[in-house]
Amino acid sequence: MASGFEKLQELKDKMLAPLFEKRRHLGCEACGHTFYGYYTKEPQTVFDFAVTLEEGASVFLPPCPIESCGMGTAGIYDAQTALHHFLKRKEKERKKAERKAKKDAEPVRVSKKLTYSNKQSFNDRIDHLAANPDEMTKYEIMSSYFMDQVFWKKFGAGCHTLESRHFTIKKRLWDGTYMSNSGKTRMGGFTAYFEVTNNQTGKVREVGTKSVNAALDRRTNRRNDSDRNFGLPNSRGYR
Repeated sequence: MASGFEKLQELKDKMLAPLFEKRRHLGCEACGHTFYGYYTKEPQTVFDFAVTLEEGASVFLPPCPIESCGMGTAGIYDAQTALHHFLKRKEKERKKAERKAKKDAEPVRVSKKLTYSNKQSFNDRIDHLAANPDEMTKYEIMSSYFMDQVFWKKFGAGCHTLESRHFTIKKRLWDGTYMSNSGKTRMGGFTAYFEVTNNQTGKVREVGTKSVNAALDRRTNRRNDSDRNFGLPNSRGYR
């Protein structure tokens, strides 16, 4: 004889049976593909998770049939919702690509006397000088930002030495790191500057000292900075 619990379970299964028998139009928000499937009582893979419906029942959704999608049951909704999410994400990606293309098309102004027509021409110049450093102009040598890009392209991280015609260029790194107030986190970073030696005259010049001085001004933590009221809010609520 069936117990009271078993009878309740049978009644519940009978009430929920239409949920699992109905063929549903579903979709994947990751790839935008729509398909027909059924809710199930048990997960099909170990990665499936239950979804609670408005009726209060917990069901498992079928996975996306597109194998290349690789999302499984994650991101499965009714077809209309899934397609809405997919198109919304694609629109965001399109706008982001448009903003990037617009920005890349703008002139790159490294300094007053060092300007490139767009981002691509700037990157092409960096690539060219990393392979042919003797073709560097004096304005390019006198720009710490530009030289840092060339050094990163040619050597990667760290301090290195580059020969360009009768100039010897040495990259240096100023350590601007410091500990947080709690002493648990190292904050700040390293600032690049360069020593440019003219091998014909023996004159040595530092390039990038302005960047180091600017980093020095930003180094102090706000809670240790009297100019910022030790991190306390001012009359307008700003820290």
